[in-house]
Amino acid sequence: MPFKPRVAGAKLYHHIYAWGNDRHPIFKKDTHYKRYLRLLSEYARSYEIDVIAYALMEWHVHLFIYDLSNNVSDFIKHGHGDYALFYNRDTRRVGHVFGERFHNKIVQPNNYGLWLSRYIHRQAVESGFVNDPKDYPWTSYRVYLGLAKSNFLKPDIILRQFGADEQAHRLYEAFVLGVDDGPVDWKKTNQTVIGDGNFIESFEKERSDRGIEVISKLAIKDLVTNDLGLDMAKLLRPEGIEQRRLRHDLIRKLAVEYRYTKSEIARAFNLSVTAVTSILRKKIDG
Repeated sequence: MPFKPRVAGAKLYHHIYAWGNDRHPIFKKDTHYKRYLRLLSEYARSYEIDVIAYALMEWHVHLFIYDLSNNVSDFIKHGHGDYALFYNRDTRRVGHVFGERFHNKIVQPNNYGLWLSRYIHRQAVESGFVNDPKDYPWTSYRVYLGLAKSNFLKPDIILRQFGADEQAHRLYEAFVLGVDDGPVDWKKTNQTVIGDGNFIESFEKERSDRGIEVISKLAIKDLVTNDLGLDMAKLLRPEGIEQRRLRHDLIRKLAVEYRYTKSEIARAFNLSVTAVTSILRKKIDG
C-alpha cells in the first residue's frame, strides 16, 4: 500500500508522533530521554524548527513544532537517526528503533494548537503513569508552569493565550487539569489538516495558489529521500549506467505504484514530459 504524500511546507505548525518499532520501547532509562532532548534541541536549531511542546513516552514520542523553512522531514530523519544509533549502541541491539514512518498533521496554531498542547501534556496521565502531569519529567509541561527551564522550547504561542507570567502559568495549569477535551479527538482523527472551517479552507486555497506542482515536487522529494532511502541529488544528476537505471526504475515506480502524473514526475526530476514518457515505455538499455 503506497504512502500518501506528506503534507508539508514552510511556516506550518505540525503535530508529529512516532512509535517504536513493533511497539517496542524507545526509552529504557533516564539517559535515553536526556539524549533525545539534547538531539531535539540541536536539530531544532539546525533545521529552523521551533519546538512548542513535547512528550517522551516509553514507546512513542509526540512533538508540536513550527517548521519555518519546510525542513520537517530532514529534522525528524536526522534527529531520529542519530538517536537510534545512540540507543542501539547503548543497549547493544541492532535494527530499527522507530517503526513506521513518522506521522504528521498540520494544526491551526491558536485554539487548536492550545488543545493539542493539552493532549500532549496529559500523555503520562492518560497512560496511568501519574495523576498530575507535572509529576512526569519527560514532557514540556513543567516549563509551561514555570517549574523548569528549557534552552530550546518555544511555548509563547500557547501561554500568551492565558495572559502573562504567573497568571499564564496558573491558568494554563487549570486548563490542562480540566475535564474538557476540546474540539478534536487527537487519538482518532484522520484529518491531515486540523482547525476550524476557515483555516482548512484557507490552507487548501494557499496550496492551490502556490501551485500543485510545488506541492507534488516536495512530496516526491520527501518520499524518495525519507521513505525509499535514496539520494535525490544523485538521481537528479545520475552518473553512469547504474545510476541512470536506478532513476528510471524509480520513475516507473512513482508512476505505477504511487500514481504520480508524468508532469509531476517531470517537474521533480527536471525532465521533459516527453523524456518521462519514453522512460515509462521502455527500460534503459544495459
